[in-house]
Parts: sequence; structure tokens; C-alpha cells
Amino acid sequence: MGSYRYGSLTMPFGLYLHFPFCRNNCSYCDFYKELFDSGLEKQFYDALRIETELCAQEYAGSDHEISTIFVGGGTPSLTNSDFLAEWLSLVRRLFVVPPGIEFSIETNPESVTLENLTVFKELGVNRPLFGIQSFNLKLLKLLNRKHNPDDSYRAVYYANALGYSNFGVDLIFGLPGQSMKMLSRDIDEIVDLDPPHISFYQLTVEQGTPLAHRVETGALVIPNQESSMAMYRGGVERLTEAGYQRYEVSSLAKPGFECRHNLGYWEGRDYLGLGPSAHSFMGGKRYANVASVTEYIASLRSGIRPLTFDDSGIENRMVEAIMLGLRMARGIDRHQFASRFGQTLESQLNERNYDLLRNSGHVVEEDGVVRLSDEGILLADEITRRLIK
Repeated sequence: MGSYRYGSLTMPFGLYLHFPFCRNNCSYCDFYKELFDSGLEKQFYDALRIETELCAQEYAGSDHEISTIFVGGGTPSLTNSDFLAEWLSLVRRLFVVPPGIEFSIETNPESVTLENLTVFKELGVNRPLFGIQSFNLKLLKLLNRKHNPDDSYRAVYYANALGYSNFGVDLIFGLPGQSMKMLSRDIDEIVDLDPPHISFYQLTVEQGTPLAHRVETGALVIPNQESSMAMYRGGVERLTEAGYQRYEVSSLAKPGFECRHNLGYWEGRDYLGLGPSAHSFMGGKRYANVASVTEYIASLRSGIRPLTFDDSGIENRMVEAIMLGLRMARGIDRHQFASRFGQTLESQLNERNYDLLRNSGHVVEEDGVVRLSDEGILLADEITRRLIK
């Protein structure tokens, strides 16, 4: 949460930076990014400095305490480390950054080197994330990923060699042509690498992506829902046996290694997003930056934050809280929900569908906490749609 004082209580906020550059366009990705350009990167960081200073002015009077830092993208591992160091120095001058907070940075395996992982660690990064996705070359090519399995092994080896006690990997399932055997091999490889955190998520075919075009034209066929659910169920079971705990639909971790930054999103705490297309939720206000690096730079050169406001009111915030809460293994605490919004959870639920889903075993309520069962979590999005009025 934003570091506003309620009596003697200080509520820290998460800081997110969107690094908007990649060397290639993955076929399934719909995040905002531009092809990497060193000149444009310099202009981006110049604008980022201005945005950071404007945000510090915006929240003057608070303690400006940051609880977590997350650099995503894009491919942040491509960044000029001197530019990143200068920005982090500015952040530490303008905000309170307690020592040892969780500091994550996303990487693509082919862009990971011993040198940049060393520099990241020196800058305070303690949680690198490796976008492995798969060890199957055919599937990596289908996704237009530029790394190979050796790049993934090397990245994790470097992380271990440098003494990173916390790091994460991404693994994807439900790909066109992917069999259960292929996924099983990928999971075996991941378990051997022994990362503290695993993001295990199903492919989403996003409109407007090259992958979506190939699916729409019939050139590729994605697994049906039954097959994808079997992949998910089998993958989670295998990872659970290996010592991981699922704490969110797509997130598993060894005890104590849950992503604190993402938990902040799911629990409705405040976060400040910087960079093109970044979203923020501060002091009850939700807004986003323009999804264009050139417009972002031009706006900030004029001293204006490049904001697109979302005037979502409390109704939308309650719906979001239910959607995110049901994605977490811990579920939604009725008392906490009422305290946060001043309205009961029942006021937002379809009573008939809630009773039906409880009777079917997809929804469980225990001690005032509503959560999805193991079967229900496989259908989290559909169940949420049915539950909300």
C-alpha cells in the first residue's frame, strides 16, 4: 500500500518498472514493448528520471517507503546497467527503501550473462526471474523464443554460482502440439533445476498476436480444455510432490519464497507503476501510463505525467478483489472484505450460483473464508464469472 499514515501505521507500497524493450516479438505476447534501440533506451531513462521525481512530489508528506521492487517488461536483462544504477540511486534518494526488500527482475535466458547477473546483485536485485517457458526446441520456436535449453541451464547455473538464494522460472503449458509427455519432461527438468519459485501458467491466445492469427486460420490447434486441465492438474501434483506449494492459480513456491510483490497486487495493496503502459493503484486511485514510449517521453519532457486515468469506483474494486482473492489458495476472508470495503461479500455474489458451486464442491467456505477447491481452481475464471453479480 502507499506509504500513507493511518494513526501510527505506515503502509508501504510496491514499486513496478516497465522496461519496454525486447530484441524480438514472441508470438504469444501482448505486453507493450518496442524493439530494442540503445538511443531510445537512453531517452526512456531520461524520461523515467522525470517521472520518478514527479511521483515523489505527488506523494509528498508520506514516508515514501517501498516494500518491493519489480522490474518487468519487455526484457529488462537487456538494460544498460549504468542507466539502471542511476535510476535506482534516484529512487533511494527520493523514497525510503529498506535494506533487503524483495527486488525482482525479469530476464530472457539468452540475454543472461555472468556479468549482468553480477551487476544486478550489486544493485540490490535478490530475485532474478528466468523466462524458460519450455525445454522443447520445437515449442520454443513456435513461441518465437530466441533461447535454447542450454541458455536456460546456464542462467540458473549462474544464479546459483553467484549465491542468489531466491529466483524464479516460468513454465508454460497448453501449447499447440504439446503433449502430456512433453510437459512431463519439462517439469522433470524444472524440478532438477530446483528453483525456489515457479510460475506455471496456461497459454492464453491474445487477440492481435501472431499466434492468435495462426490459431484463427487453423494453422495451429491448441489443446482442448480437458487436455489443458489434465496438464495443469498433473503438473501441480508433480510439483507439489517435489516440495512446492501452490499459493495462487499459476504460482508455486517452496515455503517462504512466495512472490511478495505479486501478493501485494492480489491482496489489494498499493503499488506505483513507472514506465510506458505501467499501472498504479495509490491511495484509492487507479491509473495507467500511456502505452507508447515516444508519447511517454514527449509527455515527461513537458513535465507532465503520461497518465490515462481509470475512474473505477468501489464496485469495480470489489469485483477485482473477488477475482484476485479466488485465485489465491488462501481465498477471501469475509471479515477482511467487509472491513476494507464497508460492504459484505454477499452483496457482490450471485446467491443461487454460490449455493450451487458450494454443493458441487467447487467452492469451499470454512471459518469465514471463501476459497476454491482443488477442482474449482482449475476453473477459476469461469467460476468467478458465475459468482459475481
